[in-house]
This record gives sequence, structure tokens and C-alpha cells, in this order.
Amino acid sequence: MLPLTGCFPENYLSPSPAHGVPGSLFTWCAPLRAPSPLLLALPVPPPRTRDRYASYVWNASILLADKIAAKEIDVAGKRVLELGAGLGLPGLVAARMGAELVVLTDYDQKDALDDTARAVDEALSPELQHRVHVFPHTWGRSVEPLLRISPSFDLLLVADCVWSPALHGSLVKSLVSLLAACPSATVHFAAGFHTGRKAVAAFLAAAEQAGVTPRDRADWVEVSVEGEVRAWNWGRVECLRDGREVKVCGPEPLEEEKQEERNRWTLYGTLGLQGAGS
Repeated sequence: MLPLTGCFPENYLSPSPAHGVPGSLFTWCAPLRAPSPLLLALPVPPPRTRDRYASYVWNASILLADKIAAKEIDVAGKRVLELGAGLGLPGLVAARMGAELVVLTDYDQKDALDDTARAVDEALSPELQHRVHVFPHTWGRSVEPLLRISPSFDLLLVADCVWSPALHGSLVKSLVSLLAACPSATVHFAAGFHTGRKAVAAFLAAAEQAGVTPRDRADWVEVSVEGEVRAWNWGRVECLRDGREVKVCGPEPLEEEKQEERNRWTLYGTLGLQGAGS
């Protein structure tokens, strides 16, 4: 077990929303509010797969991992699927926190999946590794291969997967298919604003139109790297859904902040199949 001292600054408090130095270990440790100490060291791969951003550790992944470690997301005995997992930090923490099964999915590309598998081998003990499956899934394609691993999932994890608007439709299609097979599943969604709040709002608008809706809008919050919390403005989503291009929607202006300020904030909330119970 690595010592816990000195690992907190790697989690947050960085001017960049992405972390990790190629060829080194990225160290994550559970937040102070977690009931017990927990530490993971993930091997950061060389640049060969980093052109797709799959092998950085993003603030959104850290936020989900922190919530799982703090038991704010209960994974004990649950079946968990992570989409666009990259190095799979939230899913790996879920395995450590007692998930029955964890499936980490990403590009159907050998190098990227090998990097994910290496993270599993490095971060988890042999007795936990058998609970974790690394499996290819290209968004928008059939989810049947995933459902052959498990016919149902309790939790779907989505961390920093919406930075490219061109991929929104495919990701929504995968979520709709998975939720159709697992109607009671909850999507735990986190996204940084490094590419702008508009990109995140556009994804949520597309998801709502497809029947993937927030469990409770009041619970959606923006969290800063220093731990500040503020409400997410759903007016942004409503304006985009209605096709309105305006400068003010709801209580705040829609202009984006400077890059450094955007990098500080990550959105978190839960989604589910419209009309299905939590």
C-alpha cells in the first residue's frame, strides 16, 4: 500500500482538468469525508492513445470516484457499467467499494483497451480483478454484447464523455439501449466545463429528447476543484432544446467564462429512463 501523504493535490487544485504524466503513476486517494482510507495508483500510458484523450485522468472521473469512495454513490453489491472509461478510475473505485461486477468500456481499439486492462491489473488485488471486465463498446452500436456479460446493470457511470457534440447522438443511443434493458438503472453523470457549458447543455438537451431525463433537477450541481458547490442552471438546456440563441437564460448570462475559470468546475447529477422509478 502506498503512503497516503501527499496524494491530495493530485486529485484537484490544478489549473488543468486533465491529469497524468506519461510513463508515471497517477495517485488518487479517497476524500477526507470517506469512511475509510483508500488509495489507487494508475499507470499513465505513453502518448500513443492519448490523442483520443482516453488516458488522462479527468476531474469528472475524480469527482465520481470521490463520491463512490464517500458512499454518496452506493455501489455495494451492485452491477456497474462505465462508458468511455479510459483508465477507469470510477469503476476501479467501485470494485474496491464492493461492487458485485464492474464493466469498463471504451473505444474498440486494442491499445486503449490494453491501457485500461493494465490499470485494472495495477490498481486492484487479484481477488478483485475477477469482478472487473474490460470490454469494447463503440457508442451507438448494439449493446447486446454488454448485456451478455450481465443482463442488467444497476448503475451506469459517464465521466467527461460529452466534450464532442459530434458524439452526443451516439452516446445517447447507447444510453437509451442500456436503459431500455435495465429500466431501473441510474446514470451517474459528471462533465467538466473545459470545452464549455454549452457542449454539456447540448448533450443534456439531446438526452431529454430521447427520454433520458434527470432524476431530480434540484440535485444537479456544479462542484469546483476547491469543493465549492452551486446549482446547475437548467435554463441553459431549455434554451438549447427550444432552439433559442439568447445571451441570458434563467438567472445567469450564457457567455462562457475564461478557460481557467471553466477548468475549475465539474457538473454532477443523475439521469434515468423517463417514467422509470429510481
